[in-house]
Amino acid sequence: MSAIPKLSFRGSLIGIVDDSSEWRRQVRNMFFSFGAKDVIEARDGSELLHLAASHGRPMDLILVDDEMEPLDGFMAMRTLRSSPGAPGRRATAVLMPGQGSVDILKRALDAILPKPFSAAQLSQHLQRVLLRPMLWSEEGEMLRPVVSNGNEGT
Repeated sequence: MSAIPKLSFRGSLIGIVDDSSEWRRQVRNMFFSFGAKDVIEARDGSELLHLAASHGRPMDLILVDDEMEPLDGFMAMRTLRSSPGAPGRRATAVLMPGQGSVDILKRALDAILPKPFSAAQLSQHLQRVLLRPMLWSEEGEMLRPVVSNGNEGT
């Protein structure tokens, strides 16, 4: 069994979107412990869109809550994915729902990591998600990651 290589977040721009300032702080500190230096925090999807546009470079990874007002995580990601040239359009998105449900799982964009989670769980999850190749597909004006069934090469 081969070891999963350790990811480096140095030079990455990370977005954390959650209406809980305490949870954002905890996740930000997890990324700092992983070597990240550049983290954007937003309390909802509309703040994420504003901060991303004003930051000046594309986000690499976005961890987003599903239920926020006035703009939830799904609508924020839909807006990013459907806006050519938007920072974060091709960022890997990880959904952080407060409670898992079949409906949420069916609507998820890239990956799901239910809260609460530890730094070790976040690291392990991100290694699985970020080390796999990400393929993209244009569906109308929406850019979507192509989700594989995991059976390639078998």
